[in-house]
Amino acid sequence: MNFTKFLRFMPIERKNQIQKVIDTLRMGGRSEKTIDNYVCAINRFLKYFENKDLSKLNENDIVEYIRNNYLNKKCSTHTYNMNICAIKYFYTINFRKEFNNKLLPRAKVIKRIPTVIDKETFNKIFNNEPNIKHKCWLLLAYTSGLRVEEIANLKIEYIDSNKNQLRVFGKRKKERFTVLTNVTIEYLRQFYKTTYYYPARCKTGYLFEGNQCAEHVSSKTISNYFTALKHKYELPENMTFHSLRHSFASNFIKAGGDPFILKSMMGHSALSTTSIYIHMGRNFNNLKGVNYDEI
Repeated sequence: MNFTKFLRFMPIERKNQIQKVIDTLRMGGRSEKTIDNYVCAINRFLKYFENKDLSKLNENDIVEYIRNNYLNKKCSTHTYNMNICAIKYFYTINFRKEFNNKLLPRAKVIKRIPTVIDKETFNKIFNNEPNIKHKCWLLLAYTSGLRVEEIANLKIEYIDSNKNQLRVFGKRKKERFTVLTNVTIEYLRQFYKTTYYYPARCKTGYLFEGNQCAEHVSSKTISNYFTALKHKYELPENMTFHSLRHSFASNFIKAGGDPFILKSMMGHSALSTTSIYIHMGRNFNNLKGVNYDEI
């Protein structure tokens, strides 16, 4: 988001308050996506209480806001938690005010089995895709397990075709390495030759540059591209670009891959996060000690 343009028409006091939130989040190394989400959530909150003294609001006022704008509209748990966190952060930074967590609790997130794309469907989408840049996006997620933000921020220098590996900076700038398949390398080379043939292009070091010489493509652009694909191929509603990353992990386990190696390639902090793919990759028709043919 262009925060300068976003803040331009705000009252000076609230502009300074949001700018303080942005600066503090950046000092803490939070991603631009997180900052974007927080700023949008805070802006909605400020508009709701446009004529109120923010410093005098209490838990009851915020509960009223959350109820009217999220609970009554049956928003997702993730949306609710993100808005609660953004509002609390705003008050901590600007008023050094802490709210009672029992009165404004975070909702418990229900962990569901991730949605994956089977190889047949992926191959159909990939083979019918005419745009080589879009093919690269699909391959990086499906065969290397990259998040959408990681693809958008991918730099040319991170690619090591000799070792078939890719250097990735994930959440909180955490560095890791993941696999880079030969087919992905081939398409990345084709894209590079096509794109960087023209010396007049803005060179930023990013593989997927943004429009009008922006540093890099927006992660939202990549997500929107997949949303269009979802409608075109009538994919399940809960399937997102992130499902490609889930598919990479599931396929890795099904092929007999080591969960500890997968944990490293996915950038997970704990093996418990990776363990969901172990359950997804198990073949229940081939369990030792169980012969379904005799039942």
